[in-house]
Amino acid sequence: MQEKKTIGIVSGLNPRAALEVKTKLLAEAGDDVCVLMTEDTFKIDPDPVFAVSDRKIFIFNECELLADLGADLILVPDFKCGPYIHEIQREIQTPILDMKTALMAQMDPSMGTVGVLDAGNASACLDGACDLSQRMTFVMPDEADTEKLNELREQIRAQGRNEECGKALAEIAGRLVAKGAQVIIPNCTQFALQVACMQKAGIAAVDVFEAFAKAALVQSTQKLPKPFKLGLIGGLGPAATVDLYDKIVKASPAKTDQEHFKVVIEQNPQIDDRTACLLNDGPDPTIAMYNCAKRLQNDGCDYIIIPCNTAHAFLPRLLRHLDVPFIDMQQTMLDEIKAKFGDDARVGLLATSGTIATGIYGKKADAMGMKMFTPDEEHQKLVMSAIYGPQGAKAGFTTGVCYDELYKAAEYMVQAHDCNVLILGCTELPLIFHECDDFAVAGKTVAIVDPTATLARKCVEIAEATIKERGVR
Repeated sequence: MQEKKTIGIVSGLNPRAALEVKTKLLAEAGDDVCVLMTEDTFKIDPDPVFAVSDRKIFIFNECELLADLGADLILVPDFKCGPYIHEIQREIQTPILDMKTALMAQMDPSMGTVGVLDAGNASACLDGACDLSQRMTFVMPDEADTEKLNELREQIRAQGRNEECGKALAEIAGRLVAKGAQVIIPNCTQFALQVACMQKAGIAAVDVFEAFAKAALVQSTQKLPKPFKLGLIGGLGPAATVDLYDKIVKASPAKTDQEHFKVVIEQNPQIDDRTACLLNDGPDPTIAMYNCAKRLQNDGCDYIIIPCNTAHAFLPRLLRHLDVPFIDMQQTMLDEIKAKFGDDARVGLLATSGTIATGIYGKKADAMGMKMFTPDEEHQKLVMSAIYGPQGAKAGFTTGVCYDELYKAAEYMVQAHDCNVLILGCTELPLIFHECDDFAVAGKTVAIVDPTATLARKCVEIAEATIKERGVR
């Protein structure tokens, strides 16, 4: 048994037209269709600067509401939105069908010469990719009739369908017939309301509401491909968030703004300190982090990242209650080290005491058979001071005292453990040292690995592959 199709109608632009479309849908499909209608009424601003943008935003809001309510297809019974409906469709996965597109798709040279009842610039109805004007012959109202049509449009909008307006439209349509029109298309929802009156006068006028309903019933309801979107829990800390986003932008192979992919940053600097929680029984950041992740999930993000190494210790608590996956910063970086240095890697971890205590790096390195070392107590204090000290990275410093402290810790790792790779295992540390393969320290040359940079590269790799697969950016 065929599943019932749920069709949403944006009714506020022209409630009378929307009701006509609903009536035609039910007449054609009966119980095989469920119809949803919005209730807000659109008010036209007399200022032309706002009139079009207000209309676009109104349609978008109504379409978004109908999509949230479960509509399989959204109908916009409005001729004016045809030229820009693609702007709205680009933001919504549920397919949208406007009256102009539906009608033009059904037009065929076999109809003969077409007379167009349109107020204003009648030739605008022929604009578009299908370029009907190249395949069909159209007859347009003259200047006097166009002026009269403008008056009739406003009269019908204010009063609804009435016999007087119907007769006036039939007279204008008659003059189009005299010019050779074999069928009349009312290219305005107000005029479409008067089709019965024109037909009664012997005019071969198309019932565009019926045509729209029939088009809707055969229209595909397949969701449009979802653009890739990356979610970022920011504020841990703010500078590290900026650094990661900057590296994502620089790692992207984009040549224009539009070639970059979508990133949503949920910036919450009020998330409690992760190290203080893990080592000193400080306030728990779990709920604040979960709330950020949930917001990003609800916003349609495909993956979530956190530019904070210590925060990864809390991920197992979050993932149990989320559907969206995280890109693990540590695993991404260790995979890159393994691919580059193989079994020769002797890795020194420069990170917060909280990160080291949780073993979030060490356990993953052990599972990969990778040799990893950490500073002794004296040099770990230097690393913590470079991050949290009064002249540390979290206080906004990237040179001077914090650099000297971090350099001494790096020097120890090379001298004491013969490390040839140093991990900047706190997202503040890449603000002091920079990723490179030839960092001179303790008379040797070692590689400095930035987890933020490796995470950025991984994000770009996943994003580009997903965009290629879905065919939409």
